[in-house]
Amino acid sequence: MKKQSLTGYNDKDDGLHLHDGEGYYEWWYFDAQFDNGYSCVLTWHWRNAFLKPHIPTIQIFTYTPDGKRHIGTAAVKPEECKAREDRCDVQMGDSFCRQENGAYNVKMHAKGVGAELVFRNRLPGWKPASGFIYRSKVAEQGWAIAVPRGEVEGNLYLDGQGIPVRGRGYHDHNWGTVNMYECFRGWYWGRLFDPTYTLIYAWMLPLKETEPSLPFLYLAKGDKPLLATDKFQFIVEKEGVDDVTGKSTARDIFIKSRGEEGVQFQCRLNTKRVVECGRLPQATDWPQYNWRFLADYKAEIKVKGVVDSVSGKTIHECLILR
Repeated sequence: MKKQSLTGYNDKDDGLHLHDGEGYYEWWYFDAQFDNGYSCVLTWHWRNAFLKPHIPTIQIFTYTPDGKRHIGTAAVKPEECKAREDRCDVQMGDSFCRQENGAYNVKMHAKGVGAELVFRNRLPGWKPASGFIYRSKVAEQGWAIAVPRGEVEGNLYLDGQGIPVRGRGYHDHNWGTVNMYECFRGWYWGRLFDPTYTLIYAWMLPLKETEPSLPFLYLAKGDKPLLATDKFQFIVEKEGVDDVTGKSTARDIFIKSRGEEGVQFQCRLNTKRVVECGRLPQATDWPQYNWRFLADYKAEIKVKGVVDSVSGKTIHECLILR
């Protein structure tokens, strides 16, 4: 696999990657955790990979401190969608996400749930290898992390009521020329927003279980990237079967890097609660599932002989396409 780079990202990676294939999909994803206990996830699906056909949709999840979940989704007419190829500038109906004046401005409202936020990057953008998590003669799957970690402020909206918020956020961008299930069986994905460290990882599951997994990991301290690598271990220490899907997924995970660039890293995730679990819309002849887990983490980072130990809470995810 091509050596990972900490500096290869550019604004065009976060722009539109338009393709005319039937399986083409593309989305812009933002999420944030706020100091008042609220959190949100927003996705602009230029072509929604999880629907058939892949139509334009917007989607917002807002989680309140009392554990409630509010969802707003809407289909958008293609003629009401526009986007630039040189940077993130996406308009879908009245909702948008835009890179402007050194920040990302986002606005989304659907079915009484909304957000109007500004994301300011604390870390430079990153893309794995050449920007593709899969590439062959007939298919491309792209992933770019425009905001590995950012400061976020603005307002959430529930039933017309504005809620001022401030906290930490993340933004990435995915696209593909064919359906994801033609290249992957699924994936595990997650990150840490530790007060000091930022970790982003993806463990892509190949179509055949006998083939090697595709790993990607990014680590930073403060506003300084430390490591980008595909050389790490992803060890499932405990699995669990949920009542909703009957499927078994990793609940306790151990991640350990091999010590490149003078950096050694290890982290253990212990799942405490399943916060999202269910079957995706029927876009294939077989069922597809997604999970979101709340976990405790304990990590140890060694940089040039100096060791830090950190702990806290985070969210990790699993998606099964086949």
